[in-house]
Amino acid sequence: MKTVERDKEYEKKKAIQLLTSYVDLQPHAIEMKSRIILDHFLEKTANTIRGRGRAMVVTRSRLHAVKYYLMLKKLMADKFLPFKPLVAFSGTVKDPDTGDEHTEISLNRLPAKVSITDAFKTLEYRILVVAEKFQTGFDEPFLHTMYVDKKLGGVNAVQTLSRLNRTISGKSETLVLDFVNEADEIQKSFQPYYQTTFLEEETDPNKLYDLQSELEQFGIYKHEDIKEFAAVFFNPQEKTEKLQPILDRVVNAWRYLTDEKQEDFKSILQSFIRLYAFVSQLITFEDVELEELYVFAKNLNRKLPKRKKRLPHEIIDAVDLDSFRIQETFTGSLPLMKDNSGVPCITGGRPQHEEGDKDLLSHIIKTLNETHGLNLTEEDKVDIERMKFKLEENEGLQAVMNENNTLENIRYKFDKVVDSLLLGFVNNKIDLYKKLTDPNVNAMFKQKWFEGYYRQFDYR
Repeated sequence: MKTVERDKEYEKKKAIQLLTSYVDLQPHAIEMKSRIILDHFLEKTANTIRGRGRAMVVTRSRLHAVKYYLMLKKLMADKFLPFKPLVAFSGTVKDPDTGDEHTEISLNRLPAKVSITDAFKTLEYRILVVAEKFQTGFDEPFLHTMYVDKKLGGVNAVQTLSRLNRTISGKSETLVLDFVNEADEIQKSFQPYYQTTFLEEETDPNKLYDLQSELEQFGIYKHEDIKEFAAVFFNPQEKTEKLQPILDRVVNAWRYLTDEKQEDFKSILQSFIRLYAFVSQLITFEDVELEELYVFAKNLNRKLPKRKKRLPHEIIDAVDLDSFRIQETFTGSLPLMKDNSGVPCITGGRPQHEEGDKDLLSHIIKTLNETHGLNLTEEDKVDIERMKFKLEENEGLQAVMNENNTLENIRYKFDKVVDSLLLGFVNNKIDLYKKLTDPNVNAMFKQKWFEGYYRQFDYR
């Protein structure tokens, strides 16, 4: 919901991306999806491959990975399960909500010299939460299920989901539960690589010289800088620390470029790195300068600050999350056509700096709610509040809320009272009744209402 009177325009694509990430980091969203993941794992995955099936949770950021890990660990402990989750991400993550800092080591607390991959092979750990790591090259035959909460596309989708295709005796199927991607988008990503794959046009090695020339035109390094770097890099007697001052000079010069030119330089630099790495596997270059530029470019690319997406972060202060819903939209397998496919060759050049379409914040929120929301009217919300009040005042429900009753009995009575109150909408509020009896919606609001209601009693 918009919480400010002013209705400012924002770039629509970036605003939706930011708001979606904001929603997905809310504790309720993380908890709902974690519950779905764990329930699904216990029902569908835990007993596969002779009771040794594993799962991976693919998240969109390191902070998402930390929050998923902490929630899954809590839920597993609450259920007294005999296994725990693992988490994999690089560096240190600071949780803006708590101020706590987390690393792989501080969260996993594995014994010395035990790696994440080794721990994941034991029955003590069955679910691995990742952010960027282990999405390529990870070889674990017992990996049966993948839970995806990150936008995937193209080669990235193929590489990530293909972690499931390692074979082992007793593994007859795999499964993906995806919170983000559309089925047809994943199908489209895999199709080009299903049969014979060929380049749509020939890769021209001479393009390397064009990219070399474009890089020089920025004027942030000299030919002597590359020679000085190469003299240290290719000499095993030299200390690698000597490389850093050379790179630092170039990085400082890069900082004086405009934002647009900084992006252009990085894009062309990365194009050169990709193209040289590809072409050098096919032909032998006699041009030493290209090899020197390649090692210089690779190290410089690591040193340059990462691109910061210019997202309108002030939007977060102008919205509030009213509710959250998860709904199943597709289930089934994705067949592929037995056709040969072409993929584009490696190209280079400057990125496009076109500004996306803009729209009013109220329209952007409306688009999100129409796509993902339950579409509750103001009258619906009033009726739901009345229903909640009747629930809390129900004497029969209050009577079972004592320490002599089990949690299961209390929850059974709670659900029965909710169902009876819902029946009151059948005759005069049939649309609202249908919304609230949708299986996913029904389970969600019953769970949250029960947690709130149960917390009111001191005996717990």
